[in-house]
Amino acid sequence: MGFWNILTYVAWGISAVLLAWMVVDAFMVSSQYDEAYLMSSREGAEDEVAHGIALDGEN
Repeated sequence: MGFWNILTYVAWGISAVLLAWMVVDAFMVSSQYDEAYLMSSREGAEDEVAHGIALDGEN
């Protein structure tokens, strides 16, 4: 078995792990948040806090 065959199996293994991680995360997110919250959009809404920092200079 050559280097490239081993590398191919490693790549498929990593992709399977990532797929499993995404599926588990999708179920965890859908169980923690309801569908209305996940489907809502806040585009264009200006928040007073961005990344934990108050935009008006106050903390």
